[in-house]
Amino acid sequence: MRVTSIKQQVKNPERISIFVDEKYSFSLSLDELLAQKIKKDQELSQADIRRLKKISADGKLRARALEWLLNRPHSIREFKDYLYRKKAEPELTKALIKDFTKRGYLDELKFSQWLVELQKRRGKSNRAIRAELLKKGITREIADEFIGSEENDEAARLKVVIEKKQKLSRYKNDPQKLMQYLVAQGFSWQLIKDQLAKNDLET
Repeated sequence: MRVTSIKQQVKNPERISIFVDEKYSFSLSLDELLAQKIKKDQELSQADIRRLKKISADGKLRARALEWLLNRPHSIREFKDYLYRKKAEPELTKALIKDFTKRGYLDELKFSQWLVELQKRRGKSNRAIRAELLKKGITREIADEFIGSEENDEAARLKVVIEKKQKLSRYKNDPQKLMQYLVAQGFSWQLIKDQLAKNDLET
């Protein structure tokens, strides 16, 4: 079998289509093409084509995975789950995690900082934030490092949540129901009592 044509793709100029015996066979990135030293009129065996098609498929998945990864910070567990859904082989998953971690695209500390700030803006309790971090595969040590014992910060978040909920009819005239809701959100009973008392004094 012979490479009869090598053409740059119109829709994706970063990829090159390889034609074998006048028929499209597979595509490679520019870097992959150079690394594999594919040339026109080169003879390829069935084994060569199988190997090159795997390189092609892995390269496409790598490009899609990187695009997905750069949308927002992600944890390694999230990335593993993404690759599992894409049916990536374990060896490729390990290689991509190693490569993207080295390049700084995967960073558990940056992800944790991003998630903590996001959850704080949403008025989540420290307990709820810690649970979300653990759910995403972040270690307890890292979770505790980012959340710490920011009691004043959590109280400020709780104050905002209380003020919003007290505007709703189902909570406005039912302090007990409001307290039950806040406890379910992960805020401590004592912190809720203290904040409700402060709110009463301020009104």
